[in-house]
Amino acid sequence: MENILKDINAINGVTGCFVCDWEGRVLGRSLPGVFDGAMLALAGRTLAQTIKGLETARRRRINELDLIYRDGRLVTKNLSGLGVLGILCVRNINVPLLNLTANLAARKIAEMLKTQQAGAVPSAPARPPAGIEVPSAEVLQIPTAAAVEVPPAKVVEGPPEEVPWEETVGFRALLLQEAQQVLSRAQQEGIVLRVMGGPAVWMRCPRAAHLTIPPETRDLDLVGYNHQNKRVHNLFQGLGYQPNKRFNAMAGTRADFRERFTHPQKQILIDVFHDSFSMCHRLSLVGRLELDRLTIPLADLLLTKLQVVEMNEKELREVFALLCDHELGDKADPEQIDGGYITRVCSDDWGWYRTVTLNIERCISFANDFLSPDEHRTFLPRILHLYQLIEAAPKSMRWQLRARIGEATRWYQVPEEI
Repeated sequence: MENILKDINAINGVTGCFVCDWEGRVLGRSLPGVFDGAMLALAGRTLAQTIKGLETARRRRINELDLIYRDGRLVTKNLSGLGVLGILCVRNINVPLLNLTANLAARKIAEMLKTQQAGAVPSAPARPPAGIEVPSAEVLQIPTAAAVEVPPAKVVEGPPEEVPWEETVGFRALLLQEAQQVLSRAQQEGIVLRVMGGPAVWMRCPRAAHLTIPPETRDLDLVGYNHQNKRVHNLFQGLGYQPNKRFNAMAGTRADFRERFTHPQKQILIDVFHDSFSMCHRLSLVGRLELDRLTIPLADLLLTKLQVVEMNEKELREVFALLCDHELGDKADPEQIDGGYITRVCSDDWGWYRTVTLNIERCISFANDFLSPDEHRTFLPRILHLYQLIEAAPKSMRWQLRARIGEATRWYQVPEEI
């Protein structure tokens, strides 16, 4: 366990971490000496009781608590009902990056505790309410030793008890079926629509779909052309969808137009992007949608994942799926990822280059933790080849001028939620 905790401590911004069982007994720690055993036992017992109390009161699975202080953060993870993992961090830590390491660490610790419990003499340890099985944990953060009074916690809940975690896999089939129905109707009416996001990855990567995370919501992202906007609107109304008038009115004032529709019976929410996709960077899709009949091209799909500055486990896994299921090639083959196109995007814009190369390095560093040996042997040469193509390509004058400024000025957009 000590080596696992050290892996968490290696993340920039982490002060230390500890593991307690449900009674507050300290099972492992990697913290500065100012944190004594009695303090950790009290903290662990309080956090465990808080999680169990919330689970009982809300009748929901509680996966984590995130306690934010002025100078730090205490994040607590529920270790599959066997204990809690606490991580002491600075307040402004890169949480998605921290979670990538912490999720893996929490799984390993939970497996160790299960093994130890199976080999020990039964002693009726305290456990959470029956029937609650917590999925893989994520990592959090804790303040300084001076923090005694616990502030209100941000609670991250799993699916309700009447909707088991395993059943969220059913959302995948539902969304794929709906996407196919929408695309079929759009094709009949001469409307260009293509699937984006997780459903696009599942459609294009059947052999590696197991690497992705099942959806927890019924959301579907599509992209079309702005000049067909009115026809798209009529299409969804004909399929029983209702426009979100307030959202659409606000989104219509932006340069990157986007509309939202909901189906009251199916409880499916669809976002339709027009001409481009913007998150941390803007990706123009004008003239690209005709390259594939179901989804945006594989190269564009990969770029929508690699453009996320604070990449989380979902995006990371979808990058693995895309590169495990498809080779690098050119646009002549829709089943290959057009490395030349990705290279052109990154060679013209330093911001794109910086985010994509950082995320490629991040994917390489986490590949061993998510991929089997065979998958790793497939993935690594492909992503290294992509990295080499990007680095070797000649850069535009605009790229070179922006590169002089570097990271002194933010090179990406902060995603907005309307």
